[in-house]
Amino acid sequence: MTVPSSRTAGRRDATVPAGPRRAFAILVGLTVLFVFLQSLTAGEFISDGLSQGAKEVWTDAHGLIAYPVMVFALAAAVVGALRLREARGAVVGAAALFVLAVVQWLLGHCITTLGWDWVTPWHVVLAFVVYGLSIWLSVRSAALRRGR
Repeated sequence: MTVPSSRTAGRRDATVPAGPRRAFAILVGLTVLFVFLQSLTAGEFISDGLSQGAKEVWTDAHGLIAYPVMVFALAAAVVGALRLREARGAVVGAAALFVLAVVQWLLGHCITTLGWDWVTPWHVVLAFVVYGLSIWLSVRSAALRRGR
């Protein structure tokens, strides 16, 4: 039994038309951008010295930014599933990113809506997983764009 090398995978990815690879890379890039913006807003509403009103504004902004994360991750997963079947790892990564983003959003609502503060550590740890996966996916989509 042989194990496919990265060269074999690269040749297979190169057969994917440039348009879907570019669309996938753009959607992943937008997802990463909004994941980054979410991390910035999270740092603002946990700061000491802010009034309750200011914390609510930052919390609302943090929650609203979750929607583009989910939308762009879903769009990347759909483009991947429909047009990038040869790049299976990237497609699975995009689908996993969407699922994890939805779980992250649900955990955030458990904290803010239900008052389940005990969920916060899970929410924060999952944020790091989402961040890491989105960065890996960004690197992978860049490699796809280059035909590797």
